[in-house]
Amino acid sequence: MERQFRTALGIVVVSFVAAGIAWAATGRERSLAVYPAQHIPLRFDHKQHLAAGAECVTCHDAARASGSVKDRLLPGHEECESCHDIEAARKGEKTDPAASCHTCHPGFDPTVRMAPAKVDVPTANLRFNHKVHVDKKVQCATCHGAMTDVQLASRQQLPKMATCFECHDGTVASKACATCHPTQPASGRLQLTFPSGVLRPMQGNPLGLDHGPRYEFTHGNRASVDRQTCMSCHAESDCQSCHDALQKPLSVHPNDYLTLHPVQARQDSVRCSSCHRTQSFCAACHERTGVGMDADRSLRPRNVKVHPDYNTWVEVPGPQHHGIVASRDLQQCASCHREESCMSCHSARSERRQVNPHPDGFGAMCKRAASANDRACLKCHTETSLAEKGCR
Repeated sequence: MERQFRTALGIVVVSFVAAGIAWAATGRERSLAVYPAQHIPLRFDHKQHLAAGAECVTCHDAARASGSVKDRLLPGHEECESCHDIEAARKGEKTDPAASCHTCHPGFDPTVRMAPAKVDVPTANLRFNHKVHVDKKVQCATCHGAMTDVQLASRQQLPKMATCFECHDGTVASKACATCHPTQPASGRLQLTFPSGVLRPMQGNPLGLDHGPRYEFTHGNRASVDRQTCMSCHAESDCQSCHDALQKPLSVHPNDYLTLHPVQARQDSVRCSSCHRTQSFCAACHERTGVGMDADRSLRPRNVKVHPDYNTWVEVPGPQHHGIVASRDLQQCASCHREESCMSCHSARSERRQVNPHPDGFGAMCKRAASANDRACLKCHTETSLAEKGCR
């Protein structure tokens, strides 16, 4: 048992020991927001020590009782002196194994009264208890990998989330994000911003939530089936900041999108309406640019004709009459015309003209329709006119 603990616990530090030189290379694989960059200007060979009979607990015995990531688990001179006679080396005596300062501190000259380069291993932005894992007989190699071919350990030997999920599957151990990741006191959601970086799902994460390029185009399906996971990090206001259509994200709509959007709008109006409201956004914008019946006359283009001549479009019933066209694609009409445009002719309240928009025989069913929901009726009719038509 003791030997297993040692094999496992050495890996804990192994992962910390190597970081100084290798952090830039492994930063692509281990999030800086979780494991901040380390600087460990040491010369060390785990493979050599394990081959010589050293075990994990030989150098990292403190890990067995550690309950916090803030605990320092790297060995100091005290642990090294169990094998390396540092005091004899300081006196100039020959030692085996070597124990001079520059054995582990390359470039350090003890004759110059300066301290060796500082080892900097920042605290990981995680909640972790080594003791709990050791008590449950989790081997060090389970999380940190085998060290038999590792020299100076790096951030590459720190566990990734996929490794954690081998046990944290909701059955053996909790799979809630807050089990390991720090949370914000006020909201309970995960803390995303740290001095070392921003927490963001990376490529290959086990949840399939790679927030890489173009994720804004693909996140909708995942959010609809696993919203609770999204809510671990995001509030509803985060969604609304993009979906309220008040600001155009350049990643969604490229430059000069104004000249291109009609084509996409005709092909995929449902996608457009997931962010934009036709009446408050499309119609309003079209009016400001001179498109639409309610636009200022000075803004209307003089060389563009959208509809057929007035008689064909308004007066004479036929295949090009606006009523027929509207019944086929009302969404297209609504992109330029507001509801008030229709009511200017088709409402009982209109002072301009009152053209009945209902089909023949509608009077026989109007009472049933009004009793079911008269909100649509009252758009054009008063209570009095509904009663007069027998709809009350």
